[in-house]
Amino acid sequence: MSEPRLAIPLLLVSSAVLLFLSGSTWIRRKNAGYPAVFLSLCMAGAALYNFGYAMELSADNMDEVMTWVRFQHLGIEAIAPTWLLFSLHISGNGRVITSRRLVLLISVPVFLFLSAQTLGDLNLYHISPRIDSSGAFSFFTYDRGLVAWISVTYMTFCVMASTVLFSIMFHRTSPAFRKQAMIFLSGSIIPWLVMVLYMFGASPRGLDIVPFALTLSGALFSFGLFRYRILDIVPLARDAVFECMNDGVLVLDNLDRIIDFNSCLKDIVPEINPDSVGTCVFETLSKYPDLLRCIGSDPSDELETDFKSPDSPACFKCRASSLVDWQGYQAGKIIMLSNFTQARQLMGQLEKLAALDGLTGIYNRRHFEDVAAREVYRFQRYGGSISLIMLDLDHFKNINDAHGHAAGDAVLVSAAKTLASCLRKSDIMGRFGGEEFIVLLPETDRAAAIAIAEKMRQALESLMVRFQEQSFRVTASFGVTGVTSPESATPEIFFERADRALYEAKEKGRNRVCAA
Repeated sequence: MSEPRLAIPLLLVSSAVLLFLSGSTWIRRKNAGYPAVFLSLCMAGAALYNFGYAMELSADNMDEVMTWVRFQHLGIEAIAPTWLLFSLHISGNGRVITSRRLVLLISVPVFLFLSAQTLGDLNLYHISPRIDSSGAFSFFTYDRGLVAWISVTYMTFCVMASTVLFSIMFHRTSPAFRKQAMIFLSGSIIPWLVMVLYMFGASPRGLDIVPFALTLSGALFSFGLFRYRILDIVPLARDAVFECMNDGVLVLDNLDRIIDFNSCLKDIVPEINPDSVGTCVFETLSKYPDLLRCIGSDPSDELETDFKSPDSPACFKCRASSLVDWQGYQAGKIIMLSNFTQARQLMGQLEKLAALDGLTGIYNRRHFEDVAAREVYRFQRYGGSISLIMLDLDHFKNINDAHGHAAGDAVLVSAAKTLASCLRKSDIMGRFGGEEFIVLLPETDRAAAIAIAEKMRQALESLMVRFQEQSFRVTASFGVTGVTSPESATPEIFFERADRALYEAKEKGRNRVCAA
């Protein structure tokens, strides 16, 4: 076939350049991630296309031409899907690539490649293949049937989608990244325009100029790769940071529409998915009132609130903050959800340890006094009645001296359980000292408190404590006080009166109830 002498070496040089760029980009995949992988594969496909076309132009007969035409399709069919995948990832939309969509995206070029491999006059892709010698030089041509137009449609879709993604990226990105975005946009537009010219017969002398356009795009990316490090900045800023955060992140615009989110948020809020983009957050997340309360707050306050997912026992801390553009204007909000479950459980355990007596499991003296002070304050404010019982186990020292402190501890634990079984849910009991217990009875007058104390006394009197091979009986002396006048009720007066009544019970022979 009579070939254009200048085009062949240019195509071979272009193929070598693209192959070099493909390798250089592949090396950067550890830092740049998926964008580098797909851009490298795309330029490798373009290199195969250029090389195959050079060999086609230099072929001497139809059989050789068809061999190299089939070879070209190995690269041609790889360009469109890898270019679109690169565009999706570099623009921060890689999350839309599901397994099903990836299979669909790849199945079309696989079909086109297999169609191009069919032989002779039965070639499904190149119908009626022939050499056209009517011009200044001979070139391969064919009739375009259904498969060829499927190829054109598919490539147009991929390139146009990439162009739209890069256009949006250019308009949304800050001025610091505008040059990088412009390189992406230019590299996408040039091959598409040239492809349209070639498909409609407007290329010079029928020459396929798409490989040259791909080389120009490769040169643009080469410039951006080494001058602006485009693959080191954008993917790291979005994929490696945004997507790999342990916190859920939701990005809203000023109209409270969902603009972006990371994969962690989908695990926290299952209602969030790619179809949620552009929807109003108050409609999409209507079943999460606590979360919406945080979203609806003034972001300048950086409000923090607890948020518990209805479908999960996990607890999250929600924080809303302003999203400010490069000019300092509020462009939207960023909502961050941090898993607070473990910290909350730990805090609960620490609060419990600080409030409870380590031996008996009831309130210790410090926490009881705090609770009692709050109840007395409530009584002073709203009135009603309130009573206090103070009790001391009789002759407890004799148990410790005769049987040891372990036996004494067993008595204290059994006594605490027995006393608690006599109380109501609203009653508050604590360990006041060594063998001394105290009970606060809200909304209980003196007569009712005496009855409760008597019930507790009888329960203790009936208790048989067994420790190892020994058994003990235990009794207690009770002092009771109660007031109905808010003016005369203070924690100090309460404790003093109950203590005096307790002392009186001991003086009268123990194992009895006395009231102040």
